[in-house]
Amino acid sequence: MCDRKDRTIEPEPFAITRNTLDAAEVVTIVGELDMAHAPAVGDLLDELAGSGNPIVVDLTALSFIDSSGIHALLRPRPQEATFELVCPAGNVRRVLEVTKLERVLRVHDTLDEALAAAA
Repeated sequence: MCDRKDRTIEPEPFAITRNTLDAAEVVTIVGELDMAHAPAVGDLLDELAGSGNPIVVDLTALSFIDSSGIHALLRPRPQEATFELVCPAGNVRRVLEVTKLERVLRVHDTLDEALAAAA
């Protein structure tokens, strides 16, 4: 007989923070960007696109992204906005590479690099 213990896997906490650094709007996303959280991210980016400031989206602490998360980053916005992504090597960066999105989006390894590009 197999001794089995039921285990509950808790989802990673999700958080979005917004700060202004060097005249850029910096949005930091932590956890998993999936269909449950993509609408909030998309709405915030839509709002910021109208500010006229460059937008830096920091994905350093993002552990997972699905197609709805990618859509939240890429969806058309009526305002012209400069977007820079921070995404160091790892699973999320690999998704951007496999889907060829690093050819469409400006992806940087560090926040400092993204802020310099946004200036």
